Amino acid sequence: MLSGQLFLGTIMIAGTVVFHVAVLVYLAGLLKRMALTVEHLHTMVGTTYLIISTIFIIICIHTIEAWCWAALYLYLGEFTKLHQALYFSVVTSTTLGYGDITLSERWHVLSTFEAMGGLILFGTSTAFLLGLMQNLFVDIPNTNETKK
Repeated sequence: MLSGQLFLGTIMIAGTVVFHVAVLVYLAGLLKRMALTVEHLHTMVGTTYLIISTIFIIICIHTIEAWCWAALYLYLGEFTKLHQALYFSVVTSTTLGYGDITLSERWHVLSTFEAMGGLILFGTSTAFLLGLMQNLFVDIPNTNETKK
């Protein structure tokens, strides 16, 4: 049974990583096109809108991934109610890990793959946001350089 958990976990991580990166690459292209065509994006309101919109899209990406894991847990018969499967998935992918709901011993290892994937994907999302902010705030002068 361990080999089944390793296989399913690997497939799920691979699938969520491909999905996650594909959406971020598409989003990066969209943001570049928007920045070139919309002049008001260089205003405070435009920049705020861009960052909030990006964060919302990233939250949607993570939500879809949590739903995919929840669907797998339901399919495996680990949960009978969708809200339990989704709750467990979100708690696991965020590595919050309350422990109030767990998988049966038969599928314990599988949940560690979701946690591992969650760490990778949240890190990827964070790096994406930091890169976006660096590009948006590149024109802000460095206060140490202006003092010299």
